[in-house]
Amino acid sequence: MDSSLVLLGLLILLVLVSLGLDSYRCTLLSKSGLALLVGGIAGVVLAALHTDATAPFQLHHSIFFDVLLPPIIYEAGFSVERTTFFRNFGAVLATAIWGTLISACATGLTLYFASSCGWIPSIDWVEAFLFGALLSAVDPVATLAVFQKLNVPPVLFNVVFGESVLNDAVAIALYKALSLTTSGMTFPVLALVVCQTFGILVGSICVSMLVTLLGSAIFVHIPALRAYPAYEILLCVCVSWTTYFAAECCAFSGIVALFFSGILTSHYHYHVMSPVSQLVVHHTLETASFVSETLVYVFVGVATALVLCSNTVTSLPLSNHHHPSDSEGGGISWSFLGWTTLSLFVGRALNVFPLLSVTNYLRCNQDTLTVPMMVVMWLTGLRGAVAVALVTDWSYVQHQDDVIIDHKQLMVTTTLFLVIGTTWVVGGLTGPLLNVCGLLEHSRSIDNVIVPTASDDDPLDIPSSSPSATPSRPEPDQNVTPVGRRMSSLDESTTDGTRTCATIRVATYQMWHAFDDTYMKPLFGGRCKPMRNHRDDDDDEDKGVVMHPAGAILSATISRKKSKLDTTSSDAATRPLVVDSDGLSSSSS
Repeated sequence: MDSSLVLLGLLILLVLVSLGLDSYRCTLLSKSGLALLVGGIAGVVLAALHTDATAPFQLHHSIFFDVLLPPIIYEAGFSVERTTFFRNFGAVLATAIWGTLISACATGLTLYFASSCGWIPSIDWVEAFLFGALLSAVDPVATLAVFQKLNVPPVLFNVVFGESVLNDAVAIALYKALSLTTSGMTFPVLALVVCQTFGILVGSICVSMLVTLLGSAIFVHIPALRAYPAYEILLCVCVSWTTYFAAECCAFSGIVALFFSGILTSHYHYHVMSPVSQLVVHHTLETASFVSETLVYVFVGVATALVLCSNTVTSLPLSNHHHPSDSEGGGISWSFLGWTTLSLFVGRALNVFPLLSVTNYLRCNQDTLTVPMMVVMWLTGLRGAVAVALVTDWSYVQHQDDVIIDHKQLMVTTTLFLVIGTTWVVGGLTGPLLNVCGLLEHSRSIDNVIVPTASDDDPLDIPSSSPSATPSRPEPDQNVTPVGRRMSSLDESTTDGTRTCATIRVATYQMWHAFDDTYMKPLFGGRCKPMRNHRDDDDDEDKGVVMHPAGAILSATISRKKSKLDTTSSDAATRPLVVDSDGLSSSSS
């Protein structure tokens, strides 16, 4: 049997079983955990047959970073609910940037200390911190899936989602900065690494803005594109991938650039595209992200099964780069795995509890992250696709007395087992943990979607409102909150720090939107939102309206046709509007 047919058959099986998991709201097994299980079974079968049918499962570094990872990152940026994301930006920024640095340092120091004591294989400080950097990339896919099914407090969902998408960018930038370091561990060297990390982040964002805004200007100033959806979609994809490779050519991070390109795309030229292109782009990105993520976990499952069956990683299908390895550097080290697991929990605790306690002091009362929420965030920091992607590119070798020691295989096996363990064990226990922490009081379900009501404010903002996308989930108390409501929520018991921070946030919000509507959107596209009454916003939040993509387009069409009827008939406004089976509107007497 052709190996490609096996891979396609696994994909079909995973799609059907994933449908069942979503339909029955299963929380013990996530879609990523299912892909790992299927990949593991396939790996055991391949190992038992002793065949060379592992070719389609070989995960080369170039395939991972240039083909599989970009759709995952771009879709995360494209579908993020921007208002909610930036509303929680303080907590997200603290955990994603400073928290990632803290986690990487804690893991690196713990492993370096254990190595110095002879408890694990000997590694130098650069190796320890490199490994800490790649493991600091959290990937809570299974956790977020459980959050959506069990309807946790919205602030918890939004902070975890925001941290995950921005944390990947910081971890990749930190890894790239550390990989350039060869000198001894001193404070100036560590300070230089931190500065290089921020430099990579800033440079990647600048490249992303330059390329994406240039593409947006093309969409705005060539309106003829709207008549050719195929050209629109192709141009959108090409601009996105150009952002990725342009950042890589400039020695920055293409993944970071791609994430912010997704945000800019959904904010600007997405709204200039035709409705058909909008719908196709939205669902195509969602599908590509699902397929890429599924393939990644299948490959990880196959690789782990081969490791367990052979107790070696000499034939591990993860990269086409082969490095000489001594007996210490290859195979499985259970002591190294145990110390790494311990260091991850310690680093995660140092990340979550201190930083979120500080951000709570500056947040409004209704946005406070409680101690049970912090416990959930601490215990659900999973590892996934980004960690595997970075470890496949491991090229660091240790020089000791003219002997080259390569620990790549040790790092690869440890990463694989951590991804398997956190996805299956931690992901499966997320539901019971939420129940123990008392965070399942929100019984509202996003499946109860209220579809097509006409909206002049945002008729086609699919990335922000589709329940099928990855975005932060809108809820009555967490949806787009008007400035006036946020200011009125600051009662007399609010601390001076919270009041000052809220005032600065409101002023920044107003200045940015004035600048964006006046200068940016006329040049690069986007939807100019009219100022709405705060009471209207509150009513919308109470209704909890979530617009489905198809319903949004139908609603906009109905609204336009209704306007035409109003201009041609004096009593058209008083007659109900009927939509027939062909999607055409007419007035009924």
